[in-house]
Order: sequence, then structure tokens, then C-alpha cells
Amino acid sequence: MNKNLTSLLIFMSCISFAQINLPTIDKALDSFDFLQEQIIEGKDTITYYLKNYKKKPQNLVVFIQGTDANPIFSYTTKNDKIIYSRWFRDDFKNLDSTYTYVIIPKPNMEGLFDEANIKVPKGYYEKNYLEYRVKQLDLSIKHIIKNHLSHSEKIIVYGHSEGAVIGASLANKNKNITHLGFWSGNVLNNFYEFSLFNRIETLQGKQSDSLAHNNIMGIIDWYESVIKNPNSTEIDHFGFTNKRWSSYEKPPIDDLLAIDIPIYAVFGTKDESTPIETAYLLPIQFMQKRKENLTFDVCIDCNHGYVEKDKEKETKHWDRIFSEFIIWTNNK
Repeated sequence: MNKNLTSLLIFMSCISFAQINLPTIDKALDSFDFLQEQIIEGKDTITYYLKNYKKKPQNLVVFIQGTDANPIFSYTTKNDKIIYSRWFRDDFKNLDSTYTYVIIPKPNMEGLFDEANIKVPKGYYEKNYLEYRVKQLDLSIKHIIKNHLSHSEKIIVYGHSEGAVIGASLANKNKNITHLGFWSGNVLNNFYEFSLFNRIETLQGKQSDSLAHNNIMGIIDWYESVIKNPNSTEIDHFGFTNKRWSSYEKPPIDDLLAIDIPIYAVFGTKDESTPIETAYLLPIQFMQKRKENLTFDVCIDCNHGYVEKDKEKETKHWDRIFSEFIIWTNNK
């Protein structure tokens, strides 16, 4: 055989071998038994990841992520072996075959990310605001109902932290939703709750009264700068934009009070991100409005992720809360 031809064949074989072992989103999806769907909306492409099924289910569970700009799937390479990871919990494993489960990535956070080099794309900052997130979810739910459910019985949406706030807004738009989980979302305006935390720290003796006041006045000045330039996509020191902050200006309690479907709200008493003090407004306001569609639950001594810590042990309550939530949807 010609020497040059032999060298070329060896080189092509090496390329083929390398390509076989390259990490891909398809391999990540296969490893966790999920499928990817994409919706073309004008110049925009919306991606969602759906738990695979053997027979079309009747029920859908939609999870909405919290605040951070995390991917859905990622990989690492160890000893020349590719290890795939998912950035969401095992909730889908606790559902029977009548359900499927979907997670919709944040803007431009779809696909597969290298954990050693996760860079947040510019498009994330441009599109990471409430109205866009609601649009992503609304279109995805409608697409799933049309293409992946045998018939629609329960469309359960639950969000955690920022995801809870998005879910409350979404439930006012998408009338297919039958049950809503509002998990550790802020009840009032973010800037007010930031101020409240400062006052709580003063009562706990962690800072002086004057320092708390100065901090709160700084928060008020910050809020003023946001509303004066609400569409700015310049990134602040928290990693967000004015466009994102201003889109969440409406207190989530307003959206919750406008919803008539059953709502399951749960909070941790030691939450460092959402003050439990404002959470108690929910049952009071629902009673004032003579609304009876709220189930209000509290995880005692739990943090933002429903982890209870003491000196001797750590108890994780998320799985329990999710199981109770799904059982609750069967009775509402």
C-alpha cells in the first residue's frame, strides 16, 4: 500500500476515535434518559429537556430553577474518561410512569458545559429577565402538551427561590397549569426584603442600628438607579442587570393573590435568602381576600434549600417536601 495512503488512513482513524470520545449533549441526555426539544420562535430558539418515556404520560411536572446562572448538563474528564453531570435534583425519580418531568434552561445556558471552563454567555444577561423566562416556560409547556402527553390531566409547576417568583407570574399567563408550588420565593419586592434583612441583623446584635440604616439608604439609592435606567444590560457587582432587577419589581404576592388554582407555598425558618417574616403575609392576605386555594407550609430550622442543621447532624428535607407536594396535588 502506498506509504502516504497508509499514513492518511491512520490519521483518519485517530480523528474518528477522538470524535467518538468527544463529550456531546446527546451522550449526556442518554446517560440521564432525557430528550431535548427545540422551539423556533421568530429568530429565537427555546430549548427544553424532558424526561424520556416509554408511553406518553398524562401528567407533567415543570421545575423552575433559582437565581444562579447554572447550566443543566456539564461534563468533566478524569483519567481520559468523560463524566456527565446534571444540575438538578432527583425529583423526577420519585414520579411514576403517568408523569414526565421537564426543566427549561435559562437563556443561552442550554447545551453541554465543560465544568473546568464554565463561562456565562452574553446572551444570558440580555435575556435573563422575568418576561423572557415566562415566555420560555409558557411555550415549552404548550409544546409538551401538544407533542408529548397522551392527554393533559395535571400540569404541575414548582419553582424554587427566583423560580418560585417566575412560576407565580407564569401561572397567571398559562391556563393549562393546574397546580403551583411556590418554594422559598420572595413575597415582597426584593429591595424591601434586602432592607428587612439589615433590620433583622440589628435585632440579632450583628450590626449597629446606624449601620443598618446606612445600608438600607444605600439599597434605596440602588433601587432608584434601577428604575431610572430599567433596560440596562450592564452587569452589576451581584452579576445581574437593571433589566433583570426591574422585571421583578412587582411584589410576587400580587401574582399569587391573582391565581385561583391550588398553591403550595413552603418556606424555611432559617432561610438566609428569603425572610420568613414576610412569608407569613401569604396566609393573612389570602384570608383577607377570602381565598382558600393556598396551602402554607414551613420547614422548621431549615435553610434556603430545606436543610436542617444542628451541631450533631444535617437533615435534608427537600425530598420529603417534594413527595408531600406531589401527594398534595392528588387531593386538590
